Amino acid sequence: MARFSTYHWQGVVLPDPAHDAARSELESPSSDHAAVQAFVTLLRSGDTAATGIALDHYHYAISMERYGLGSDLRTYGHEALECARRILGKPAVPTPEAEPDLAGASCSSALLIMINRAEQEDSDLIAGALESPANFDAESAAFRSAGRILQHSIEPNRRLVTALSAVVFDELRHTDDRLEALQALAKSETPQALAELERATDLDDLQLQATAARALCVHDFAGHRDRIEEKVASWPADAPHPASDVRDILGEKLMA
Repeated sequence: MARFSTYHWQGVVLPDPAHDAARSELESPSSDHAAVQAFVTLLRSGDTAATGIALDHYHYAISMERYGLGSDLRTYGHEALECARRILGKPAVPTPEAEPDLAGASCSSALLIMINRAEQEDSDLIAGALESPANFDAESAAFRSAGRILQHSIEPNRRLVTALSAVVFDELRHTDDRLEALQALAKSETPQALAELERATDLDDLQLQATAARALCVHDFAGHRDRIEEKVASWPADAPHPASDVRDILGEKLMA
């Protein structure tokens, strides 16, 4: 297994010597078998920080698979998911006061699992994380988790769609946050999501407009053709990405 420490628990001391030894083993594995046993020890420890470290390791291991590196931790995916659900079902647990920047680390670690494992039944958990984000990392992971859920949902959870829309249309929020929320919403092709995407094409920000328009092109061009043509005609030549994608799609549709 590749060496890795943690995303969210740097500097946090594990008081139980067995947990601390397991953490050291995971950070510098002596063997794959020993690392897996250390992971299981932390995951099942019942200690907030130890569990969070295990969840961070699971996410890291799974993320490395895109580089062709297999992971023995994938076997524990369901157990990691259930652990994440338990954490998200409770109020965010801050880490020691000596580490104020790590407040909500348990929530952040749990949401990393949701990025690749979230199911429709987790919609309320993710919506709750969006309504009261523990920190930047937690919110970003919640956006990605929401996108996964919406992409695979026939009937989206209204609370989840509402939570995303609240960010998209909040002009006080940073554009990057609004864009992440909109990109998650764009994963869905359901009527409720399409209505919010159409509404987003009226936003002042051109990047948000174009992102919403592209989603409408992909999901329901025929139903929103007039709106898409109207928006494309209003954009300047140097409109930000993905405006060029929308223009290309529109050109292909009109030539078909």
